[in-house]
This record gives sequence, C-alpha cells and structure tokens, in this order.
Amino acid sequence: MRTVKGSLVVLLFYSLVVFVSTGLAQGENNRGFVLPPDPGKAGKETLLGIDRDGDGVRDDIQRYIYFTYPDDKKLRLGLTYYAREFQGVLKYANDREAAYDHAIKMDRHSECLWYLKGEEAIDICRALRAKILNTKERSMAYIKYSDNLGGRIIMGSPQKEWKDSCSFDADDTEGGQ
Repeated sequence: MRTVKGSLVVLLFYSLVVFVSTGLAQGENNRGFVLPPDPGKAGKETLLGIDRDGDGVRDDIQRYIYFTYPDDKKLRLGLTYYAREFQGVLKYANDREAAYDHAIKMDRHSECLWYLKGEEAIDICRALRAKILNTKERSMAYIKYSDNLGGRIIMGSPQKEWKDSCSFDADDTEGGQ
C-alpha cells in the first residue's frame, strides 16, 4: 500500500512539473504575463532577430529579462527600455548621427538602471549586452556603432537626476511588466 501511495505522490508531482514547465515554455507564467515563444535558432538568423509581439524587443531578450529577474518589475521595465534602444543601436549602426542619438538614449537608460540598482547595474547591463550581441553579425554592428561614436561626447545627467532618466515612474511599485 505504501508503494502505491508513494507512487501516486510522485506521479502527481511530476504531472504538476510537466504542467507548469509546459506553460512556461509556451510563454505563460504564474503572474499572468504572457511571453512570446522562444524563437530558438531562427532568432539568430537576422540582425534584429524575432519580435513576434511587436514591442520593440527581441523575443529571446524579452524572455531572458523576465526569467532572469522575475521578481523585480522595475528592473525588468528598465531593462526592456534599454533592450528596445539597443535594437536601434544595431539597426542604425552604420548611420553616424543615428548612432549618436541612440548613444544618448542608451546613456539615459543606463542612468535609470544605476538609479534602480546602483553599481550592480554594471554587471546586469554587461550580462544583457552579452545576450543581445549573441551573433557575429550583431557584434560587428555594435563595433560599427561604437566606431561611429568616435570623437563625440555624451554628457551624463547629474546623479540626483538619474531617477528622471527612467522612461517610466520609478516610484510606482504596481506598474510595469
């Protein structure tokens, strides 16, 4: 009798694991937020990747942000704006003026992330950048973008204004993703 009971418990546990992991694989999570499906290898075939939901962020990056920081809405929102701007960096890497415009906006998003996470933002941005630049084509576009910034100066905001660099209400604890 014990082995049957134990087997039922194990079977129920594995059924629950399969149910939950299937939902997550399809984009659902326990907070009701629906993520796009993982684009897999197809997401690496073009410079800008796949953005099925049209939010301006590659699906693989949107999923990375959500699953890496599931309990930090503000950080997810800040990283989403950062990642959206990074798409512009890659798309217009060959345009010197557009590169400068994107660099200014990237700086503002970085200030917001510093406001939210302090020095930890360095490692958070570094990890996200590595995920974004996950192909040779993307890395080469980023190098071209960087080259187009040569000789240009970007003035950062004073630290006391970094909260204002957020493209959302950084004090709102309910909003966001």
